[in-house]
Amino acid sequence: MTESAPPAHARASHRFETPRLILRSTEVDDAEALTLVYGDPLNNPLGFVIDDKRSVAEHRASIEKQILSTARGENAWLVVILKPDQVGVSYKESDLQQLHVHDGFFIGCTGFNSFRIGPDSATLTSDIGAVIHHLFRKRAMALETLQAVIEYGFSVLGVTVFTLETNARNVPFRALMERLGVAVEQITEGGFGQEGDAVNYQFGMDEWKVAKQNLIASNKWYL
Repeated sequence: MTESAPPAHARASHRFETPRLILRSTEVDDAEALTLVYGDPLNNPLGFVIDDKRSVAEHRASIEKQILSTARGENAWLVVILKPDQVGVSYKESDLQQLHVHDGFFIGCTGFNSFRIGPDSATLTSDIGAVIHHLFRKRAMALETLQAVIEYGFSVLGVTVFTLETNARNVPFRALMERLGVAVEQITEGGFGQEGDAVNYQFGMDEWKVAKQNLIASNKWYL
């Protein structure tokens, strides 16, 4: 019995760039920087980041599994790398040494948490999100990251619908989505159980085209 071919959106790895950032698939050598970012309580002030207590070894094992699930097209977790030429422009190199990786500085995580192919194979839905190191907040890094992920999803991977979910208490992320201007909030009471209500977003290409035009018009388009 032969194995079925991976879906069209599957890749062995992913990599794309913005003016300031490299977004690429997680590599095993990223484990130490990933542990620092996830384990820093300033990056998780509301306690919504999972796996914040994992060790370097545990993250390394998780990355090895991610490499396989990415190739199967189940998901596509990505890391956010600040390009080396940005150091000295807006940031002190001394602040970044612990975050150094081979192609820049590891400042966050993003990507496609899941892919769901519709029953008619005509729709491809993906859930996305982003976590940015606290040193790089209020610099539109998260907005630049999500813009790039959405563009890549629509234009390269063939995503037809994007979804996002957060806790209603996550005011910074809700503000980020308002700046992105792409979808109306849908509240699910008790969506996170005892942790509170869930806020959901969903949008397709048509909504994204309008949001993109508005971002360009307001000088908030960073690609």
